[in-house]
Amino acid sequence: MKNNTLNSIKISTIGGGTGSSVILRGLKEFTENLSAIITVADDGGSSGILRKELGIIPPGDFRNCVAALSESENLLKQIFDYRFEQGKGLKGHSLGNLLITAMSDITGSFEGGLDLSAKILGAKGKVLPSSLENITLEAILEDGTKVVGESLIPLKKGKINEINLIPKNARGTESAKDALNQSDIIIVGPGSLYTSIIPPLIVEDIMKIIQESKALKIYVCNIATQKGETDNYTVGEHINAIKKHIHKNIFDYVLVDNDFHSPITSHNEERVKLSEKDLLNPQIVKFDVKSEEHAMRHDSKKLSNSIIKLYNQWIKNK
Repeated sequence: MKNNTLNSIKISTIGGGTGSSVILRGLKEFTENLSAIITVADDGGSSGILRKELGIIPPGDFRNCVAALSESENLLKQIFDYRFEQGKGLKGHSLGNLLITAMSDITGSFEGGLDLSAKILGAKGKVLPSSLENITLEAILEDGTKVVGESLIPLKKGKINEINLIPKNARGTESAKDALNQSDIIIVGPGSLYTSIIPPLIVEDIMKIIQESKALKIYVCNIATQKGETDNYTVGEHINAIKKHIHKNIFDYVLVDNDFHSPITSHNEERVKLSEKDLLNPQIVKFDVKSEEHAMRHDSKKLSNSIIKLYNQWIKNK
């Protein structure tokens, strides 16, 4: 049941499919005024094939978020995530990606296809592309090496120094800009720092709106580092990477899991640590937001409850 005192809050999330879907799954219990603004640079898997062959915005991340906003998510997620294991041309494609592609063709636009898909699935909220341009990601490593392509960036050897959009002057969608301008809360993350979170933030007109917004701005830091992107990163290094790209410290709060001292539980992942310097940062707030099933992932309900607590605190202190 939704909390009627909170149902009028307008919330925008920024990131990619997996991280955004986790947070949307919890927030939809508080308000239907949700807008998920999603990166459009995916070039791998089924999404990459559809992007290359049909020139469509890669639908995979959008599929995850539409399913997360549905009232009957479990069944729909199974349907949306169903992948064809055989068939020339179909093998490897997910049904959800094909549905969004078909709806885009029927309506004549990607945004129209998303809206229609959301209506068919009873989604509560909107899923919006950060841009409608054909964006490619470029990573510049500390040694100056350039890596072009979202799917190749985590495979590179060397620390990422900078992420760029190609083209650099890509424009944001009017729908995403409108959602941000009307937001009471803007939430960045969780998700892949360099390939899901920073790309939509550095779309120039979207960046400007976020920099100037008076909304409560929260960064949800990942619980675990990501191999190939944020190996050995502390919370502070996540924050500094975002600040470096958008030229401003925009966050009112940085939300981290309170169990940051736990040992490594996976050979491919380790906990994002809080350094001594991080502990002195008044923006950083600690909550129990980890999943009981997977301690390296967020729990949707815990995370959304923590965000609402921060919002109430922020309103009280204004």
